[in-house]
Amino acid sequence: MSGGSKFKVFMSVDMEGISGIVDGSETGRDKAEYERGRKLMVGDVNAAIEGVLSVGDAEVVVSDGHGGMRNIKPEDLNEAAVLVRGSPKPLTQMAGIAERYDAVVFIGYHSKKGTELGILSHTISGGVIDSVTINGMEVGETAINAAIAGYHGAPLVFVAGDLAVTKEAKEMNPEIVTVAVKEAVSRRAAKCLSPKVAGDLIRKGVSEALQKRGAIEPFAFEPPVEIVAKYVNALMADAVAFMPSAERLDGRTVRFVQDDYLKAFGALRASIYIAGAVSR
Repeated sequence: MSGGSKFKVFMSVDMEGISGIVDGSETGRDKAEYERGRKLMVGDVNAAIEGVLSVGDAEVVVSDGHGGMRNIKPEDLNEAAVLVRGSPKPLTQMAGIAERYDAVVFIGYHSKKGTELGILSHTISGGVIDSVTINGMEVGETAINAAIAGYHGAPLVFVAGDLAVTKEAKEMNPEIVTVAVKEAVSRRAAKCLSPKVAGDLIRKGVSEALQKRGAIEPFAFEPPVEIVAKYVNALMADAVAFMPSAERLDGRTVRFVQDDYLKAFGALRASIYIAGAVSR
């Protein structure tokens, strides 16, 4: 970020951790309060983009990472950013990270499934996945996606979401800058900051994080990469067990081992599609 040249920031955006959102009616495309949720979402994202631009001349890529990944309206996004949207897309929430980036920012993230006092907590697909463990560490989407960034040499420097996910991020690396925009009182209720206050905190937090990015190491899992996925029921594991790389551990649990993190991630994502298909 010196010498006047542009630096590159990748921003992955989910919805459950956005300011003010506490219920699925605000995050589902066919739900009553979805349009309000979309407005709140782009508000947090634009605040983060402003935080990036306050540091210097930057290229910003925003990956819409919730549901069908068409939540952010292009016309509402700060025009300084490029938007990656639509589904399916390679690397899902991290689509677009293939190039070299200086830093990675997560906005609207949530904690892993089963987290106490985690707003709308789940891991990738709440109706399919009960838990995911990578190289012995139980993970949520924050660690899974941070490791994709780390695979490409980019550090996760900032996370905004509910208080639970900020704690999850700090457990990965205490140097990651975080902003809690709400604090759960149950899985679907929270004490929420005003979106304006939350936006100010996100703006300042992103700026701070980018200025200290050199002190934050990329997060990565060393190969061989072992992913152990526990599914919601045994039928799902029955179907996933047909995958050539799958090893059945028990009624609901399947293990994958790969020599490359992206291959392991691909196996996990494929298993979720398969498990989801038989559950319908």
